[in-house]
Amino acid sequence: MGQRSSCRSCRHCSPPSAEAMGWCHLRRLEIHQELASDLWCHHWTARSPRLPVSEILPYSHPHPGAAPTIRQLALTDLLPASV
Repeated sequence: MGQRSSCRSCRHCSPPSAEAMGWCHLRRLEIHQELASDLWCHHWTARSPRLPVSEILPYSHPHPGAAPTIRQLALTDLLPASV
C-alpha cells in the first residue's frame, strides 16, 4: 500500500503527538492529529522514511564463521494502539 501525500508525510510539517497538535512550518498553522492524514497543500515535500533499527544477531548455524542473520523488523511497535 503506497503512502498518500498529506501533512503527516510532509517535510514542512511536524507530526502531531498525543499531547500537542502538529505544526506546518511554511503556513505557520497548527494541524489537528485527526486531520493530518487528510490535509495536503501544494508545498508538500516528501519526508524521507523513518525505518526502525534492526539488530544483526549471530547465526546459530553449526558451522563456525557462518553469515549473520538479520532479524525481521518489528513494525507493530510503530502502529497506533487500537482502542
